[in-house]
Amino acid sequence: MAVKISVVTATYNSEATIGDTLCSLDSQTHESIEHCVIDGNSGDGTLGVLAESAKPYRRVISEKDTGIYDAMNKGVAAASGDIIGFLNSDDVYETPDVLTKVAAAFSDPNVDLVYGNLRYVDFNDTNKVIRDWTSEPYRQGMFRRGWMPPHPTVYARKHIFEKQGGFDQAFSICADWEWLYEAIELSENHAEFLDHYLVRMRIGGVSNSSFANIFKSNMEAMAAFKKHGKRVPIGFFPGKLIHRGKQFISRNVSSHGPSR
Repeated sequence: MAVKISVVTATYNSEATIGDTLCSLDSQTHESIEHCVIDGNSGDGTLGVLAESAKPYRRVISEKDTGIYDAMNKGVAAASGDIIGFLNSDDVYETPDVLTKVAAAFSDPNVDLVYGNLRYVDFNDTNKVIRDWTSEPYRQGMFRRGWMPPHPTVYARKHIFEKQGGFDQAFSICADWEWLYEAIELSENHAEFLDHYLVRMRIGGVSNSSFANIFKSNMEAMAAFKKHGKRVPIGFFPGKLIHRGKQFISRNVSSHGPSR
């Protein structure tokens, strides 16, 4: 039987983009998918779009929450799949076979997490690539040097969430970084890199939307090290700048069509 993949999508007033996200997921070729949509009691037409796109494998929960990480934790709790990943309500998959590639990687029982590459795209035109986030195979210590995999491309076995817990809501911006730091660098979980573009992410994420949020994200990263009894490494912040810079120079920034 095909491995069951649960995809969690957190939504709040996402009427303008959620249709693209649903269409992208519904076009996936993998045989066994569960879609858990956790809506924060949207006041626009989000729920109407979801109702029009109902599927047997799609479950919608709409209620107030305390933010995106609360919604994501609710999605993890509701998920019944062997593998859990996330697709933001304004993101789309790069190709219809993304989840098929992810499932193939998990056919190796030694693989605990999978991640790949990501493309930042124009908000109004997902065919217009702004920059690429090309990742690389994990090596011990990379988080301490400012590295992290693109979280929207990460898939993990459910037992990791059961053992480690969900996202720590004490971190309002970088709870995903803190979770991955613990799951990959501080644990013995094996993370496998898929050298494929998996997700197209509309530009304008919360953690990068202003200098104030960038500063807050850095402060939260420092708190995350402290939470785990670690000192902030000397090369952490310079490393973050280097890795971010690579996103701008690794490939040209002209428009790309979807890769095949």
